[in-house]
Amino acid sequence: MIIYPAALPNAMDDRLGGGVIRATPDQFLKLLEDVKEGECVLIDVRNPEEYRAEMIDGARNVPVSSIVNELSGVDRNTNLLVYCRAGNRSNRAAEFLKEMGFTNITVLDGGIEALKRHLG
Repeated sequence: MIIYPAALPNAMDDRLGGGVIRATPDQFLKLLEDVKEGECVLIDVRNPEEYRAEMIDGARNVPVSSIVNELSGVDRNTNLLVYCRAGNRSNRAAEFLKEMGFTNITVLDGGIEALKRHLG
């Protein structure tokens, strides 16, 4: 299973515009292979408490309020895969990332909650 509760160890179809793609949970799961291969950076934009309680393997926790500072030195052509709890913060983070000049941003539509429902 990809989602780890705190008790355990440690060609998208819906464009949001400006290089941002909205991925369904199924599409997102396929993109996680790119994270494992180092071709994509997975970013969890929830707060640290939420991240510690439940995360996706390979994710880097960068809360929305820290996006500009934390990712200022990252290559703007890096493929970014962004998620939050329900999708609102990841969409807001995508807007910040676009303003910073990132061009390859994919957000998980419906957030980690949609992914959990999809995995059943």
